[in-house]
Amino acid sequence: MDLPRSRRGRPPLTRERIVEKALSMIDEAGVEGLSMRGLGASLGVEGMAIYHHFDGKGALLDAVAEALLVEADPPGREVADPYDRIRIGARRYRRVAVSHPRAFVLLTTRRFATQRSFEVLERILVAFADAGFDAAMSARLFRLVGYFAGGAGHAEIASRAAQDDPTPIVMERFSDAAFPHVLAAAPHLRLDRLDDVFEDGLERVIDAIRRAPRSC
Repeated sequence: MDLPRSRRGRPPLTRERIVEKALSMIDEAGVEGLSMRGLGASLGVEGMAIYHHFDGKGALLDAVAEALLVEADPPGREVADPYDRIRIGARRYRRVAVSHPRAFVLLTTRRFATQRSFEVLERILVAFADAGFDAAMSARLFRLVGYFAGGAGHAEIASRAAQDDPTPIVMERFSDAAFPHVLAAAPHLRLDRLDDVFEDGLERVIDAIRRAPRSC
């Protein structure tokens, strides 16, 4: 008798395996390089088998975005200081951009609509509430931190994808007198300075949050 594939040594097809493989394929070829047929082939199944777990590619991309958000999950109340929770969450969000540069765009283009994603968002908003902010101000500050961390992530993706140090190389095409301020800033935007730039910016954001009114 011919045994099912999962009983011949291949692990069973699960949502978790599908999402893990989809993220791996996006890391290699980008979102546009992911197809249901190719994903099925890489898992050793027909492409249609994926649809037993996801309604379509959109639902699958939502699940990959959820996995990335969980990877960036900020700590809860086990970290007492709510500002430390915000710091750690922003750092983890940026780390996802560095670890998954081709998939990071999903965090800014897909809507979160699953229980796990809302659990992450709840933890973020609890930190603002614990710092004394009402719901309206928490929402604004949540956006502020998201804009900063997301923008930093996308900026770093662009820099890291081009070449080791794109700005100084591009600047060699121009005379020193043409763009003196750009030339002066360029050494401070090198890849080996990005950690310092991010941390400096993050502390400025945290300082602004500390001084913000507790309600709108």
